[in-house]
Amino acid sequence: MTYSQRSSHPAAASDYTYLEYQIGIAAEELAKAIETQDEVRAEAIREKIAKLEDDLALLED
Repeated sequence: MTYSQRSSHPAAASDYTYLEYQIGIAAEELAKAIETQDEVRAEAIREKIAKLEDDLALLED
């Protein structure tokens, strides 16, 4: 998603909100991967969530 797309999205009030929104989307994708027992995809999504959470933690500092 480009910056302009992100800026026009309702969840993009701030970088913090944007990261929380992305974590929520990834969590939904993770639930679907687990439901379909796609462990490779689930692991990739877990890594994505961890990176997003790290980025979020940096903003909190």
